Amino acid sequence: MSIHNNSVVTSIDDILRCSTLSSLLEVSGWPKPGNIHRTQDFTNTRFEHFLAAISAIQPTFRNLCNRIKKGFHSQEHNFNYVELGLFFKNAAEQMMNWQNGGNVILGHILILAPLLSTAVICLLRKSTNRKDFNKVLRQLIEDTTVQDTVELYKAINICNPGGLGEVSQYDVNDKDSIKQIQEDNITLKKIFELSQHYDLISSEYSTGFNIILTEGLPFYFRIFDKTQDINISTVHTFLKLLSNHNDTLIRRKSGTQKAQKVSKQASKILKLGGLLTEEGRTLMQKMDKSLQSEHGQLNPGTIADLLAGVIFCALIFGLKF
Repeated sequence: MSIHNNSVVTSIDDILRCSTLSSLLEVSGWPKPGNIHRTQDFTNTRFEHFLAAISAIQPTFRNLCNRIKKGFHSQEHNFNYVELGLFFKNAAEQMMNWQNGGNVILGHILILAPLLSTAVICLLRKSTNRKDFNKVLRQLIEDTTVQDTVELYKAINICNPGGLGEVSQYDVNDKDSIKQIQEDNITLKKIFELSQHYDLISSEYSTGFNIILTEGLPFYFRIFDKTQDINISTVHTFLKLLSNHNDTLIRRKSGTQKAQKVSKQASKILKLGGLLTEEGRTLMQKMDKSLQSEHGQLNPGTIADLLAGVIFCALIFGLKF
C-alpha cells in the first residue's frame, strides 16, 4: 500500500507498528486544544494513562491479526470471521485493567480496529492500492454480525464512558437492549447506521470512513509535505477536522451550540496559520486554556479518535518522518 511510494508495510508486524504509533502520535500532538496532551492533564486522567492504555491493548491487536490470518485462508470472501466486536470487548478490558484513568481510548479501539483489519486483509491479498483498501473496508463493515453488536455493548459497559445520554431504542444503558438487538437482528453496521446522525464514529462506519479517508488523510499529507513536521501535521489536521465537524463528545456533554462555537474557533486558528504563525499559536494556546478550564466538558475527544485513524492510514500508505 503506497501513496508516497516509500511504504514500509510489508508484514503484519509493520501494520501493528503503525497502529501503535498512530495512537501515540495522536495523544502526543501538542497543543490540541481541549485534549489531554503532553503538557496537560485532567483532574483524574493523565497523559500517562493514555500511554498505559495504548501499550495494554497491543497484544489484543496481535490476536486480531492472527484471527484474520487464520480466517482468511478458509473464508476469504466473507469477513465475519474478523469478529470486530470480540476485539472491542477484549481491548476494552485490557485498557481498563492497566490504568486508573478511566475510559481513555475506546474511540481509538473502535476506529483503528476496522482500519487495521482492512490493512491485514489487503496485505494477505497482496492488494496495494487505495481503491482495494476502500472496497475491503466497506465489505468488512457490511459483513459484521449481531454478535459483534452484542460484544460492542459489552465493551461500552466495561468502559462506562461519560456523556452517552439516552436513546429511545437499543439504549446501551438499558439491560434489555442486548435481547432486543438479538431479536431484531441488529448487526454492527446497522447499529452504527441508527446513530450516525449524532455520532461521528457511527458516521464513519456508515460511510466507509469517509471523513478519515477523504478529508483527514489528504489534508495530513498536504501539511506534512509542506512542513515536514509530524506534530504540526497532527495538530493542524485535528483543527481541520474540528472546524468541519462538531465534536460528538462536546455535543453530548455541553450541547450543540457550544460544539459549534468550538468548531468556529478551530477554523479561525487555521485561517491565521495555526502553529506556523505567532498569531495562530497565540490564539491556539488561548483556546486550549479556555477549553481546559471547563474540566473536560469541552474536550473534542471524538475528533481526536478520528485523528488516530488518519495517522494510521498515513503511516500504512507511506508516510515516514
